[in-house]
Amino acid sequence: MAAFGAPSASAAEGDVRASYAVSFAGVPLANVTLHVALRGSTYAAQVDYQVSGAMRLLSNSAGMASSNGTHKAGHFVPTEFDLDHRSGSSRQKVKLGMTDGVVKTMVVDPPLALDSNQTPIEPKHLVAIADPLSALLMGAAKIEGRAQGGVCDRALSIFDGLRRYDVKFEHQGTGTTAQKGLGGSTTICRAVFKPVAGRIGEGDRARSSSPNSNVDQITITFGRTSMMDLYIPVSIQAQTRLGAVSVLLTAFSADSARSAASR
Repeated sequence: MAAFGAPSASAAEGDVRASYAVSFAGVPLANVTLHVALRGSTYAAQVDYQVSGAMRLLSNSAGMASSNGTHKAGHFVPTEFDLDHRSGSSRQKVKLGMTDGVVKTMVVDPPLALDSNQTPIEPKHLVAIADPLSALLMGAAKIEGRAQGGVCDRALSIFDGLRRYDVKFEHQGTGTTAQKGLGGSTTICRAVFKPVAGRIGEGDRARSSSPNSNVDQITITFGRTSMMDLYIPVSIQAQTRLGAVSVLLTAFSADSARSAASR
């Protein structure tokens, strides 16, 4: 994860750490940790994941993804994205360099191999994109001292080096959380997934699926940190054709830039 120099602390600067438990059809699947650091107008975020529970008898999959860039008016704009996924003897690495949402450099090792039913990634797919990690983060822009959330008022084009897809967020309601360090209230969004190109998984069938089909029923609940103007996922619920996937926040902590630097 990118390191920062000593910042001048403010209410919008600090470090957030969150842990999540992932399950599939009620069976523990993986553990995920998220670390986000905000310094001035820059951010660094990293996710680490590893299979858990009985799944470790079948797979030793693990990896990390990181995103670095700038944030302004509540929006995170990545300049670098890295992915390193390991499963058994296989390993997939991705490194992207971006400027204003345009991919300028890309390394995919091993190179992306697609079947005849999948759409190749072309230059037109590398413009106005976000990476999947920065897409999950949302700041609360301040206008005349009032928070303008709009966390569900977004449509993003996402690219991770292996696949390109669009996600549209739709407001579904509000809720509450008892998690210490979060503001208490939550915002619930529905995320509509639309495959575009790359390693989508089911080729033409996936690309032609309706936005209302089961594979696209994804609900993300965002909570706002009490210390910083930042929304993070509290839970993600996805209904697939094979079963329900659940991602639940299990631990959370936040430190201001001043207290984090003093440790």
